[in-house]
Amino acid sequence: MKNIFILFSAAIVALFAFSCAPSEKTTVAGTEPPKAISSQFKMLSINTQHGLKDKTDVKRFSDWVKSTGAELVAVQQIIRATESKPDFDAYKELLKRLDMRGTFAKARYFQGWDSGNALFCMYPLLQSNAYILPTGKGRTRRSLSFGVFEMGLKPMAFASTDLDGDDLSERVKQVYEILAIQKSIEEYPIVVAGNFGESSNGKAPAKMLERYLCANSAADQTTGMEQHVYLPVNGKMKVLSSERVQYKSLNATGILVTVEVTQ
Repeated sequence: MKNIFILFSAAIVALFAFSCAPSEKTTVAGTEPPKAISSQFKMLSINTQHGLKDKTDVKRFSDWVKSTGAELVAVQQIIRATESKPDFDAYKELLKRLDMRGTFAKARYFQGWDSGNALFCMYPLLQSNAYILPTGKGRTRRSLSFGVFEMGLKPMAFASTDLDGDDLSERVKQVYEILAIQKSIEEYPIVVAGNFGESSNGKAPAKMLERYLCANSAADQTTGMEQHVYLPVNGKMKVLSSERVQYKSLNATGILVTVEVTQ
């Protein structure tokens, strides 16, 4: 009888210990991995085709840009004042109308103005640069506008460019130069946007895909566009949406992407 009582007591103790032990699914308070911090931004890329030639043009365009909700805008073929044409500067006027920070990279002269690529952003500009892309003799000069902006979670680098639309070999050389620029400033993976002169399935974009993800692939309507947005392959950025947008006043087609960034 005494042995039975001892066995019964041991069983009770074991059952109590088992019921109190944490199971595999039990989460002990304070041991959960911290949730990744993330944020989102909208980016627009569009070629204005030298169509912003007076303040009325810029006002109309800036109102349209604001309607897209874009926080960062990459613009190609925008003009700036020169000594021969000092009275109007589309880049400066657009900066004022959008109430953003910006940077410009001259590519060439156009009918007396400077023409090039620009970036506009509602967040603080930390640094900027203008890069000249390689062009063959007699070809239209090309550039890349580069800027680092404080996007909230962390600084991020962006670029706006306009590649050769007629010659594949020119485009490929220009893509190689963009990749070399990225390699030289590894601390800031660059989001590259602009007019690439062919669809995202083309041969020059294929070189970009060696180091980038193309946001155009997020939607059928943006796959065939010449306007592209490329995100660094670092697992920190994800395309939530990609949309074709039309600015009817200039018959210009742009791409609007929503990107999620993880800390």
